[in-house]
Amino acid sequence: MKPYKISLIRLCLVLLGYLIYNLVYFALFYSAGYAFFILWPIFFLAIGLILLGNFFAFRDPLKLKSSFKDNQLVQKTSTIQVILATIGVCLQLSNMVYLRWWPINYIDNFPTLFCISLLYSAIFFIGNFQKTKLDQDDKSSNKSSLVFGAIVVFLCNLLLITNSKVSVWGSTDQYVQDFKDFGLKGKVEVYEKKHLIEPYNGTLTTLFYNETLSNGESFIDFIYVSDVQNGTHVTTLDEKDKEEIRSYLENDTEKELFDKVTLEQFEFVLKVYEERIYNLKLEDDIATKINEAVGGKLLENYNVEIKPADKIKFYSDLIKEAVKNRENGDTDVAGFYNIDINKHINDKTLIVSIEHFNFIEIEDKQNHKIDNRVDYLKDKLTSLPVGTLSDGIYKFTVSTLSDGNVKITMVVENGKSYFEKDTD
Repeated sequence: MKPYKISLIRLCLVLLGYLIYNLVYFALFYSAGYAFFILWPIFFLAIGLILLGNFFAFRDPLKLKSSFKDNQLVQKTSTIQVILATIGVCLQLSNMVYLRWWPINYIDNFPTLFCISLLYSAIFFIGNFQKTKLDQDDKSSNKSSLVFGAIVVFLCNLLLITNSKVSVWGSTDQYVQDFKDFGLKGKVEVYEKKHLIEPYNGTLTTLFYNETLSNGESFIDFIYVSDVQNGTHVTTLDEKDKEEIRSYLENDTEKELFDKVTLEQFEFVLKVYEERIYNLKLEDDIATKINEAVGGKLLENYNVEIKPADKIKFYSDLIKEAVKNRENGDTDVAGFYNIDINKHINDKTLIVSIEHFNFIEIEDKQNHKIDNRVDYLKDKLTSLPVGTLSDGIYKFTVSTLSDGNVKITMVVENGKSYFEKDTD
C-alpha cells in the first residue's frame, strides 16, 4: 500500500478561508452589509474553503495514522492534530449557542477567531514537521506548498492582530478608564459594534454596563456610542440644551460633572431616574389609588407616566443632586441613582401624565352611561381623602365624544387637590 502523502495546502485551507472571509467581512462591515450584493461569490468561496479545510483537518491526520501504524511519532502528532481540529470546530460553532447563524468574525468574536487561527496554524506546522520526519519534502512543489501555507498563516494572524483594536474585545479598554474617572464603579464592556450608513455614516458601539448597588441590587444598562464620520446624529442633548443646563448650575463642581455627562457614553445617567421610578413602583401606586377612587379599573399601570415638566431644568437639578450624593458618599451609578423622586414630584419638576382611561368598563360595572366623562373624573378625584396623592401636578388627557381629547390639570397641595382651567 502506497504511504499517504501529507498536503500542506489542504492543512491551510481553513486559514485561507478565514483570511478571505475576514477581508470580505471588512467590506461588509463598513458598507453596512450592502457590499454583499457584489462580494457574495467571494463570501461563499470563503465559506466553502472553511468547510473543506475542516474536513481535511480531520481526514488527513486519520489517514496518515492508518498509513503509519507502527510510527509512534506519526500516531501521537496526528492525534494532536485531530484534537486541535475538534476544538477548532467547536469554537467555530460557538455562535450557535446564542442562536446566531452568521459565522464568527473578527469584530464580534476576536478572541475566539484568534484561538482558531492559532489552532489551525499549529495543525499546519505539525503537518510540516511530519513531512520532514517522513522525508516527504524533497520535491520543489512541496517547498512551494510550504511557502504558500506559511504566507497564509502569517497573513491570517497578522491581519487579526492588527485589527484587534477595532474588535469588540479590543475596544473595551478605551472605555474602562473613562468610566472609572467618571465615578462609575461597575463593569463596562463593548457588547456590539456595527457600521451604519443611515441616518449617518459611522460606527455604532453598544456598551454593556453592570453595577452592583449599595443595596445589593444590580443596575444594568445598554449604552450606545456613535462615531460619526459624516451626517447628522441626534443625541440626548444638543448644544442649545447644554448651554441652558450650564446656566442653571451654581459652582465649578457641578459644571465639571456636567461637562463629563455631555460625552455620549455618559448621557445615560440622565435617564437613570426612570429606572428609579420603575423600582419604586410609583406609577403603579398612582394607578392603583385612582382605580380605587372610582371603584373599578379605570386605567392600566402603563397609562401613568412620570416625566419632567421642564427637561432642561430637571437635568440641571439632577446634576446638583448627584454632586450632593457624591459628597455624602453615595456612589451608586456615580451619584445619579438615589435621586429623591417624590421630592421632585412635590417640587413640580416632575409631573404625572395620565392618558387612555377605560370608561367603558366603569359604565358596564355601574350599568349606566357616563354623561360627562370630564366632570365624572373631576368629581372622583376631588373626593379622594386628603393625602391620598402626593403633592404635585397631575395632567390628564380624557377622550370625549363631543370634544375629542380634553386635557385637564390637577394640582395637589398639602394633600388637597384643585383643577386648573381646562385646555384643549
